[in-house]
Amino acid sequence: MPTNSTPQPAATSRKGWCCCLLFAAPPVAWLLTAPFLPERVSWFPIWLAATVWNGTDGQGGISHMLG
Repeated sequence: MPTNSTPQPAATSRKGWCCCLLFAAPPVAWLLTAPFLPERVSWFPIWLAATVWNGTDGQGGISHMLG
C-alpha cells in the first residue's frame, strides 16, 4: 500500500485538438488547393459567406437580422 498522498498529474491527451482541427483544417486546405482549382470552384467559399451574410436576394441574411 503506497503512503504517498500527493495526487498524480493527469495524463496529457490530444483529444482537445480534434475540435480545433475541425475549424482550422478547411480554410488551410482551401488556401493550399485554390491555385490548382478552377476559378469557379476556388471562389465558392467566398460566395457561400456572402450568400449567408446578404441572403440570396442581397437584402436578407444574417446582416438583416443584426441590423
